[in-house]
Amino acid sequence: MAGKAEKKTWDEEMKNLFKDFDQGGFHTAADPDPRLFRFWDIHQRFFSLMGDDKLVASPNDSNSTEQFISVLPNNALDVRKQAIFMGIHPKTVMNCVQPEGGQVQLQLISGNIMQLYKNREELLSFTFYSKTDGSPDTCSFESAQFPGWFLSSSVESNKPLGLSQKGGPENILFHFQRIN
Repeated sequence: MAGKAEKKTWDEEMKNLFKDFDQGGFHTAADPDPRLFRFWDIHQRFFSLMGDDKLVASPNDSNSTEQFISVLPNNALDVRKQAIFMGIHPKTVMNCVQPEGGQVQLQLISGNIMQLYKNREELLSFTFYSKTDGSPDTCSFESAQFPGWFLSSSVESNKPLGLSQKGGPENILFHFQRIN
């Protein structure tokens, strides 16, 4: 029966990503491209870029342009934890920081996601542990640098994505669709 390809769970997508990007998975001279994903929260708000340094969750009917997210494995960490780098290819990466005396925060900083991947170093502040969470159709992203803190969207539209702990008002579960 021909038809639409069956959607994979996040764990299946990550298993394929790690298999394809493991130290011998590609046998060509060219670097493989990061996987691109579309993400949206439980309120049907998609990731969009505001300026150069803020990723927000916006309704699909707003004036903002949906932003696809690049994903590459962090092979320096335990594969079973599905450690990944996330960014906006090719010039921006996601980083988790905690200003002195402040709350853990998500930053978008200038950087090349391929360089993070090629470094083969732990780079915990740039790493998220990803997993299917809640249902096969959703996933979550926990900061490797700050365990217990997850990528999150606000209850309000057009607010920057941040990092939150489970149990708060923020959304930490995201739907996904692979683009390439």
